[in-house]
Amino acid sequence: MTDPFSIIVGTAGLADVCIRLTKFLKEAKDGFQKIDEDLEDLSKEIIALSTVNDLIKRSFKVDLVGTTNPSDNQVVVDLWKVIRTNLEGCQDIVERLNALITTVLGTEGPKHAKFNNLRKYLKQQSKDDEFNALRRKLNAYHIALQTSLAAVNVIYTRNSQSTSNESFSELSQKIQHLGAHLQAKIVSLQADIKSSAERNLDNAVRSAQNVVPLASLNKHFYTPQTVSSIFTGRATDLDTLRRCLQASASTSHLHVQKRFVVYGLPGSGKTQFCCKFASDNKQTFWGVFWIDASSNEHARQSFATIARIGRVEPNERAAKNWLSSLGKEQPWLLIIDNADEICFPVEECYPDGDCGIILITTRNPILKVHGTIGPRYYNFAELKDTESIELLLRAADAPLPWSPSTMESAKDICRTLGYLPLALMHAGKTILARQCTLENYPSFFEKNWTRIRKMKGSNDARPVSDANAAIYSSYELIHDGIVAKGTQASEDALDLLKVFSFLHRQRIRADIFLRAALNPRLEILEQERRDHEEKEVSIGKRPSVPWAHKFRTFGFGTLAFLLKLGYRPVLPRILSDALEPKRFDDLRLREALKELFQMSLVFANPDPKDDSYSMHPAVHLWVRERPEMKIADQAVWCQVTATILTQAILLPPLGDKEEDEIFRRDLLPHVRHVQENEQAIRARFLENQESRRRMWPALQPRLDRGRALQLVKFSLVYSQCGLFEVAEKLQLQVADFAIKMLGIEHTITMDILLLLSSTYWQLTRIQEAADLQQRVLEACINVRGKNDLKTLKIMDAYGSSQWQQGRIPEARKIHETAVEGFKKVLGDNHVDTLRAMGNLGRAVGKDFRFTEAVKIHSKVVSGLRDTLGHSHLDTLIAMDNLAMAYFDRAAYGYGHRGDLDHAVDIEQEVFEQRKEKLGREHLYTLWAGLNLARIKALRGEIDEALSIFLPGHAIARRNLGETHFGILFAKMHHGRILIYAKKYREAEAILLEVIESHRGPRKGHPDRLLAIFSLIKCRNLLGKQAETTILLEELTESTKALFGDDHPWVKYLLDPWNLSKEPDEDNLSPIDSMHHTRGSTSPIEKLVPVAMIAKYGHI
Repeated sequence: MTDPFSIIVGTAGLADVCIRLTKFLKEAKDGFQKIDEDLEDLSKEIIALSTVNDLIKRSFKVDLVGTTNPSDNQVVVDLWKVIRTNLEGCQDIVERLNALITTVLGTEGPKHAKFNNLRKYLKQQSKDDEFNALRRKLNAYHIALQTSLAAVNVIYTRNSQSTSNESFSELSQKIQHLGAHLQAKIVSLQADIKSSAERNLDNAVRSAQNVVPLASLNKHFYTPQTVSSIFTGRATDLDTLRRCLQASASTSHLHVQKRFVVYGLPGSGKTQFCCKFASDNKQTFWGVFWIDASSNEHARQSFATIARIGRVEPNERAAKNWLSSLGKEQPWLLIIDNADEICFPVEECYPDGDCGIILITTRNPILKVHGTIGPRYYNFAELKDTESIELLLRAADAPLPWSPSTMESAKDICRTLGYLPLALMHAGKTILARQCTLENYPSFFEKNWTRIRKMKGSNDARPVSDANAAIYSSYELIHDGIVAKGTQASEDALDLLKVFSFLHRQRIRADIFLRAALNPRLEILEQERRDHEEKEVSIGKRPSVPWAHKFRTFGFGTLAFLLKLGYRPVLPRILSDALEPKRFDDLRLREALKELFQMSLVFANPDPKDDSYSMHPAVHLWVRERPEMKIADQAVWCQVTATILTQAILLPPLGDKEEDEIFRRDLLPHVRHVQENEQAIRARFLENQESRRRMWPALQPRLDRGRALQLVKFSLVYSQCGLFEVAEKLQLQVADFAIKMLGIEHTITMDILLLLSSTYWQLTRIQEAADLQQRVLEACINVRGKNDLKTLKIMDAYGSSQWQQGRIPEARKIHETAVEGFKKVLGDNHVDTLRAMGNLGRAVGKDFRFTEAVKIHSKVVSGLRDTLGHSHLDTLIAMDNLAMAYFDRAAYGYGHRGDLDHAVDIEQEVFEQRKEKLGREHLYTLWAGLNLARIKALRGEIDEALSIFLPGHAIARRNLGETHFGILFAKMHHGRILIYAKKYREAEAILLEVIESHRGPRKGHPDRLLAIFSLIKCRNLLGKQAETTILLEELTESTKALFGDDHPWVKYLLDPWNLSKEPDEDNLSPIDSMHHTRGSTSPIEKLVPVAMIAKYGHI
């Protein structure tokens, strides 16, 4: 906020001089024998200025106590700075006017003067020009202050949405009116600046212009396409749909979801119509979103994008739940685009409830039954004659007025193209590019279509139907025009067009190409850095490497070197020309995109912040299936596209920023599309081989080093989007290849096996993940030694796996070795050392060494705060560990006074920070909520604990499913909180469900043992002791097998007192319980989980 004193002083200073001048002007007017118009006008101006000055003062006082949306803070600060400056300028001008008039009329006014008006005095003393100039300046400053005040009003009205009693529609109309008023003020101010030559008022214009886009309550606007500047026709349909929606709003009590279907031929303008409707009615909706319904996979990806906008988990269920939760005060529009496939379940895209409006575009007329409002659907085919002619001539930029012969030629073209909007638009672009004229376009069209029919062999590609002739022939004319240019930009444009056709047609980010050009060099530099770091940090002489390993590594290296001689990746010219020593030319990319955009072959994203492009489905298919695009050409360009995607993806540790994660998620539809095309091309090769009976070699993807790298990078994209089964298949292919070619002891092999182990972990196949880590660790020790940095990192990861499986003593020993090694190699305060110490602290705490765990975690938190900052995600993980270390120490009677207070304060901060940074549905956030609920329950704050736990648990169940181990862990703690609340029957049912879900390989898992312990306790309290005998036998046997007979956890779990006492039997406070003798228990002890695997801090 601007210095409050300066604004208040500024308004006070201007008020003072206005009062003085107003008083003098009144006396002067009284002294003249008749009314002086100059004095009268100036008096009115000064009074109006005083009114604005007073409004500024009051608005600023409101601003001091009010709240502003954080995203608007800088805009508001800039406005007040401009207002402060203009108050000073305004005061100076009024002072100068006051001095001028006083000088001209005299301090006693005109009572004894010979003239009877001000103007004569001014002319006599040659002050006329000076007076006029000051008046113009004053007027300019006055309007500048009014403009800034109008801008402030827009922002405050916009921020009042959450507290206003007005409906969204009423408030939206109000703010639109304020926005229009502000724009009018800006125009007026610009004119006054020009006439007064006060260029220093330009800042007022700029700061106000920054507010104009805020004169809208629409917060999110995402549509499939930008609306064409030459959109023509469908006006009646747009108006009818708008009125239907307005009418349905008044009958919302019927609880029917508002849906409307637009179906028709390809190229009939269905998507453009919906985008036009969204654009025209933008202010009616808080949010506009869209779903790519061309396939189930693309729909899921679209929902993931919406989920990220809503800061919930990126999946379909979370996105639909978020939309359903918005309510009527945040109305939304959802466009479900291209639901063409008969098998596509469009009804599964509908969010629950009756809020929001849904528009559906489809070629499938059956879907019209989904419409619920007004006429329920539109059937789009051809445009009307007049609309078709207008669209064509506007696209061709035909000079006005249109002559009868022009109209007749246009009518012939429209008839030839079947009045389809898409074909007409591209025909106009062709004529605009002067490839042909209005008069001879039909003949060019027919020649192209004849050529297509002749060249399109039945075995080359899918045949083109007559229905698509109009569209495809118009594309061919555009293509030929680009070829004919023969410029670098046109050649690059044609290459990009082919690449785009093998990417998914929506949201093709421009930085895919930038990253593909720059990343290879980054990867080389990173590898050189890692090689240097390994040499620097390795301690002692590594063990001798087996001769077979040396030979295999040397052989593969030699082979790779020979294969790379003269090798250049297959890339389009715009990227292959950018290889060293040249640099990638971003301007060249933009010129190529401009070529495609000008011919409407691609569309820019409607959001100016989103630098991406899209293609119409018909264009997307046509490029791949052109007559000249033989199957061999398709294979080449499919490989080119895959190579670009591969180069655009960075392997860890590069590409670990949040923007890189978003980029990889955005690549999912493109990776899928290129792989689908690769499979289709391979299948067609095999079909051709069989049908032609030719001895072609079977086309199988050759797995070499480049292909292996591609599969690994693609697997990262799938993992990033939660598709771990697909990622596993790709990683297994590469792992098998690496083991055969390099052996398990090669660095590359170990890296891919570790990646595979992390995928197993995400699939909850913990034992497989741990076994794989153990194999890699043994191989790494054998080749690199125990003190090698890579060995230590693998050892630390393996220790965490042991901890996650509940093998606490083993995990502690592994982590102790790893931490000792990290300290020797990197020092005590290195981030990797601190992370390893955090893992050690968890194992130590679960081994009943609570105070030692607190000390370790305290040091880790302090070190990471100094190194990474207070809000870094790794720091928050360390704080989470520290909070639960305090929690455990207090819960089991070894704590210090205040441990639970420390725990709740730290965990509350972690919870809030994660909500802000990651969103309320992120797993880390949900995990912090679970831990916070556990701490609050132990403090006796049961209602508050459940209010935190239950919403988060519902989200986690929706996102992860009922059988995920994290969900079972949370359910177990839910049951324990219910025991503390004395809701024993509810607790019994939940705990029994957890125990049954842990059958099979997880039968001996600590989570299940803790659930058995809690169920025994619960049944004892219900008087069902007879039903606990078998459970107690299993608990005894499994616990001793896991920890040994004398471990403290075993004694605690099998203590009969712990298994039967009421939670508040002896009415002790949490602090009192800490002073009990060993063997005694408190209400807290019976509710706190044994926590052999108390939490999965690194989900």
